[in-house]
Amino acid sequence: MDIFQWAIASLVVFGWPFLLSAQKVPTSEPNTESSARLLGRVLAWQDTFPLGAGLGPEYQVFVFAIERGRSERTTPVKVAYKFFKSEGPLPDRFFDYSRQYELQVVRDAKCDESVKSLSYAKNVDESGKPLPPTYVLRFLEGAPNDALKPDAVLACYVLRPGKYRVLTQNSGGTPPTPTTR
Repeated sequence: MDIFQWAIASLVVFGWPFLLSAQKVPTSEPNTESSARLLGRVLAWQDTFPLGAGLGPEYQVFVFAIERGRSERTTPVKVAYKFFKSEGPLPDRFFDYSRQYELQVVRDAKCDESVKSLSYAKNVDESGKPLPPTYVLRFLEGAPNDALKPDAVLACYVLRPGKYRVLTQNSGGTPPTPTTR
């Protein structure tokens, strides 16, 4: 084998994994055109274990009511909090309707979902036979539970750790809604 063939063989054997991994790595920075700033309150949360395969990110899902100015009108949206195990899930105190938040999120139309679909978890028995679904949407204390229409489709946004802040909190405040983890 001449030096040219040896160099090509070495590149294929040793360089191929690096070429493949470079193609699979997504950009860590979100597209700035799809970034948004949402002001409002958490209405409800999905009472399920965080979703994820354990190797990549996990997700907590909640419904957020976007508040527009001083009007009483709000727009509910779905928010998927994307975190890694080392970052941890949202703290229990986050789920407090008395707190008004600013969220820095990224719009992701691929996870838009109806309120009905978001509200129920599918169940199966040991053999894989479908069982009745479980209602998993939990409204926070003090939140209006008539704010969501079952057939409404909620726009989905992705929230990352450290991309939110508390704007206001009622002084009396309702206690945080406990989560089950």
